[in-house]
Parts: sequence; C-alpha cells; structure tokens
Amino acid sequence: MRRALINSLASTNALLRAHAVQALEPLAQAHQPEVEAALAPMLDDPKRSVRVNAAWALRGEVEPSSRAARELEHFLQLNADQPTGQLQLGTLRLAQRDTAAALGHFQKAVEWDPNSAPLRHELAVLYSMLGQPARALTELQAAVRLAPTEAEYHYKLALAWNETGDLPQTVAALEQAVAVDPRHARAWYNLGLARNATGDSARAIEALYRAESADARDARIPYARATIHARQGEIPAARAAAQRALDLEPGYAEARQLLNSLGSQ
Repeated sequence: MRRALINSLASTNALLRAHAVQALEPLAQAHQPEVEAALAPMLDDPKRSVRVNAAWALRGEVEPSSRAARELEHFLQLNADQPTGQLQLGTLRLAQRDTAAALGHFQKAVEWDPNSAPLRHELAVLYSMLGQPARALTELQAAVRLAPTEAEYHYKLALAWNETGDLPQTVAALEQAVAVDPRHARAWYNLGLARNATGDSARAIEALYRAESADARDARIPYARATIHARQGEIPAARAAAQRALDLEPGYAEARQLLNSLGSQ
C-alpha cells in the first residue's frame, strides 16, 4: 500500500496526488524516511492543494517561510474561528516546537467546545508532554465522562493516574479500558505490569497472556511475563517466555540475559 501511494505522487491527476499525500501523512508523522523523501518534492507541486497537504504532512520539517508553509498557514487561519481549526493550529505550532502557542490553541478549542471528548484528549496529551499530570488527569476524566465507550481514553486516563502515583486508580482505569475493548493490547500489557506492582502476580500473568493474544508481535509482552515467572520460581515458564521474546526480537539483550541466567539454575 505504501509503495502504491508513493507511486501515485507521480500521477498527472492532481486530485489523486493530493489524496495520496493525505494518505501518507501518518507515515510521514512517524518519520519514515522513504515517505518523507517522497513527499518533499510535493511542496513545490504545481497545484496548491497538493502543496498544502504536503506542508501539513511534513509540518515539523517544512521551512516556515516557504510558499507551501505560508499557504498552509493561510488555509488553517480560514478555519481558526472553529474549535477544530484551533486544534489544527495547535497541532501545527506543536510540530514547530512552539508549545506555548500550541497550548493556547488547544485550550481555546476546549473552551469553545467543552463537550468534545477528542479535544479534551488532545489537550490532556499536551499537558502530559508539558509535565502537568494533574491537568492531564482532569481533561482525561472529562473525556471519559463524555465518551465512556472509547477504550483509548480509559487507557490514557490510566497512564495519567500512574503519573500521579495512584496505583489502584491506574489498575481500575486499565480494567475499564480492556472491558470496553478486549483487544487493546497496550492496556492489557500495562494492566499486567500494574497488577504485578500490587503483588497480584497470578492476575498479572493472566493480563500479559491476554496482551500477547491481542498483539503477538510485541516482544516486550512475553519478556515481562518471563520476569514475573522467574520471580515466582516458575523457571520452565520463564524460560519459554524469554525464548518467545527472543524469537520475536533476536537482538533483545534483556531477554537474552534473563534466559542465560535461567539456564544456569
């Protein structure tokens, strides 16, 4: 799919090029070098819509004084009287590393639409980035109240509780996240770690098995399980879990070290 989208950037159809740039934006934001390199020439595309989409996709890298960046700025200002427009401007300022301006835009977006769970969530994420866990917690509690069936909000709320050091609330929020979405692998993984921290090793292992079932590619999950098995004296299970982590990620040094230590017992 990625290759097909990159090839579409050479299309003579401007609409197709614009859509391809939009589709590649998440990959560009993940800093995939091949995608960033393919999108860079689109900043000088003959069509403004393509240039604007490319400037948005590369918003953290594009030169602010360039034509494409100025066109993007103008486009976003047209919607600045709407909460989503403020969110977009905040996202741009954050990419430009102007966190003070980003915070102002995010706060204004929530002020204008206090009943939007996604806006509350984005503001909470920024508060967390700025090292303000109490404010992040408040916004996430609001997001959960507004959208109780959104598992990601419960998950982020759990992370916020964890930042404040409240382990019981962390566990409760993670349990709610997996109740809403039983396939939320990160929530199961963190629930396993949190339960283990409370001394509930058996249910911690159970949660980690559920995490591995939801995401069988993440080597951290069987490694975490291996460490718990090892501390419980369950050596064969610990060896098997550590080996599983190494099968997924052969260069996993901690898993290799653990497996070697178990082999000598």
